[in-house]
Amino acid sequence: MSNAYIGRRSAIWLWKETTAWTKVSPQVRIPKESGTLSPSFETAQDTSWYGVIDEVFDTFTTKNFSNITLTWIVRDDFIGYLLLGALWKYTKLYCVTWTPSGWTPARWDITTGWAELKKILVIGSTTYYFFDKATSWSTTNGTWTMTATAVSWVYAHLFERLNSNNHPTFSMYDDDPVSSSYATYMMINSFELSCEVADYVKFSAEFQWKQMQDNNTTLNPAYADENPFTASMAGVLFANDESWLNTATAVCMQNFRLTINKNLTDIQCFWSTDVSSLHNQQFTLEWDFEALFEDTTLRDYVINSDKKALRFFAENKQATALATWIYPSIYVDCMKVWLTEWTKSDDNNGIVKQTLWFSWQYDNASGTSIEVLLLNGNSTWY
Repeated sequence: MSNAYIGRRSAIWLWKETTAWTKVSPQVRIPKESGTLSPSFETAQDTSWYGVIDEVFDTFTTKNFSNITLTWIVRDDFIGYLLLGALWKYTKLYCVTWTPSGWTPARWDITTGWAELKKILVIGSTTYYFFDKATSWSTTNGTWTMTATAVSWVYAHLFERLNSNNHPTFSMYDDDPVSSSYATYMMINSFELSCEVADYVKFSAEFQWKQMQDNNTTLNPAYADENPFTASMAGVLFANDESWLNTATAVCMQNFRLTINKNLTDIQCFWSTDVSSLHNQQFTLEWDFEALFEDTTLRDYVINSDKKALRFFAENKQATALATWIYPSIYVDCMKVWLTEWTKSDDNNGIVKQTLWFSWQYDNASGTSIEVLLLNGNSTWY
């Protein structure tokens, strides 16, 4: 009997490695549109001539490693694992509300108990404060006073770029009716977040890792129902710095794309065709978007070499609320971008649009380049 099957029956799933290149059991299964674990090879050829016109006399495989590019819809839970793979600095945050007296709260403020204020977010007309420790008490600190009220059932996850060339790793599995394979030491080389009008918010993640192996363990994965994001739930904001993004007005966007590049390089040693280690090198971000040309504000950012903070966000209000007026959502903040190119469309019969490209820059004032805040119902750490 034939073992033929369609691609929809294949499954990709992964988990964090405690020790790099040491296999761990998979726990997170990722829905996908495309992507399959594949071996990649490099070869050395012997092109000696033997008095004939044939070019190649012998070939050896000299390098054997694995790769995959996953694409599909951004959902509110599993996307955290891909953000972890792309950035790798992770902090579980605790959400509170309060009415400050005697001070204006700012990032990095420390309260009694050494809770650090990591993020301030305005949702609707309410300001929410996110600390790296549980805070539900009254406190004073010099002239500061605060009575904090914890916002239950809102689980906040902050992802930042880890300033290291040795980011942690995953084990990844590819399971289908014919075979089950895995590879260790997985790292993300590039991660793209994109959105177009009348479509879902989507991702593309390119992975590299060590040589693919057969998996001899029976896998019984199950998918969890998660909340997706669409363009109708999304927006893009510009402000002079991160602190002003909460009061910025959304721009009418047609499409948007952000790419995180980690520029992986592999180390291979004598005595093996496998990769010995992977290292992320220089960290870069690339952005571009298309918007209606309704005024010259965005164009003048380019002309005047303005540096701006930028936020892409998506909030699924069709999902069950996490708390009153708080829904599963994602906030991607880039602290300082430089808009470098600008064009407008020249279709005589079409509505005039503008396309902009911009580059990321490290922001010394905030001590970071990019932050992603994910709000969902995941009560455990990524």
